Amino acid sequence: MRAVTLVEEGLAQARAVHYQVGAACSLYLLGRFALAQGDAARAQSWLEESLTIFESFGLQSNVAQVLSWLAGTALARGEMDKATTLCENSLARFRRMGDQDSMALCLREWGCLLARRGERAWAAQLWGVAETLGGATGASRFFDLFTLFTALGERADYEQMKAAVQAELGDQAFAAAWAEGRAMTPKQAIAAQGRLLLPDRPPTKARANQHQRPAPAYPAELTEREVEVLRLVAQGLTDMQIAQILIISPRTVNAHLRSIFSKLNITSRNAATHFALEHHLV
Repeated sequence: MRAVTLVEEGLAQARAVHYQVGAACSLYLLGRFALAQGDAARAQSWLEESLTIFESFGLQSNVAQVLSWLAGTALARGEMDKATTLCENSLARFRRMGDQDSMALCLREWGCLLARRGERAWAAQLWGVAETLGGATGASRFFDLFTLFTALGERADYEQMKAAVQAELGDQAFAAAWAEGRAMTPKQAIAAQGRLLLPDRPPTKARANQHQRPAPAYPAELTEREVEVLRLVAQGLTDMQIAQILIISPRTVNAHLRSIFSKLNITSRNAATHFALEHHLV
């Protein structure tokens, strides 16, 4: 790959003249190339060396960018706990700098990585969160990352990836995951790991014959809508967030909660969450 050769030459020249930041930039790019080529071990080595240099110069924005890609290498190696921790660390640094655009960009990048691994609902959730943070369409403070995606062939263009995920999930499931992401904080979306807060909807063909099937039986004579609300309560969402997802008013959410509490003979959201978990409703 010609681009890799050029960056390797740049790394050698930077080291020859002791230009450490230049070397760190080259190492960062080599790490991303390696990850795109499926070599997570080499990607991690180069990215960690880059991280050490950026940290020594106190370049916090660059440190946060590298951490987001180290999260990607951990993801590629199946180290989900490590990947999550690194991604959260990256986002926390951007948050402290007040850099919401880079937070959004980081979430978009992670969504693309996840989508390529088949984690489509999780990707859509992360993209929904990113939309609430900012456009993330311009250049970052360090690299214009999306330009690199296209120019270097590392990653499919975000819009193409989003369209592919939407086609795979279907419009309704994609919209539901996206809306759930918009109701979450970045940390909540990362922790959710693609678990949809709303029950999966049957495919279009199956819905055509839905009237022929009996309604599902839920415990304590809960209705389907009450179960939807209960699932969202169990995820820790507020009445306002639930209202936004279900496209109803907070007053209606509260009415459903009163009915749920009455049927279950409980008085708190914690008790409702316990019931949902005990009866495998989430």
